Amino acid sequence: MRKGKWPLPGMDAPRAAAEWDALVLGADEFGTWLFSRAGEVHRKADGAAVVLPCDGVQLLPRTGWWAAWWWSDDHWIGVDICTPPALGVSGWSYTDLELDLARFADGTVLLVDEEEFERTVRDCQVPQAFVAAARAEASGLRARLAAAGEPVVLAGWEWLKRAR
Repeated sequence: MRKGKWPLPGMDAPRAAAEWDALVLGADEFGTWLFSRAGEVHRKADGAAVVLPCDGVQLLPRTGWWAAWWWSDDHWIGVDICTPPALGVSGWSYTDLELDLARFADGTVLLVDEEEFERTVRDCQVPQAFVAAARAEASGLRARLAAAGEPVVLAGWEWLKRAR
């Protein structure tokens, strides 16, 4: 799995952000599900290593400008608003647009990193079509995450339970 950052002006490809190995669990109507076990390492572009503190499943949706994680500790969901995830020759990848959502165990849903998103839009000259798609996706997902019975929310917890 590769996560990139938006290219700086004059660059053709996304900048590397992080890379990690994950087990493909399967696919369903929502997309492809990956599993990362506690203790696995996410390698950042600067060489730093982030050790996962708990098990998590990641959904790379069939359609949409997002990728989400269901984390076992604290029972929370984190969502990257990003370019649509794509499967290439060397695995899955997406470009993070810096706008994120989080759904906590108590049902609270937050839109976070709006300042970081605005800075990326400005500094990296992100095209308006991408900005509009990211904002629309964040708005729609915020409502879906708030609905406790939303099928994709429930599916993530089921995939995590099966993976463990």
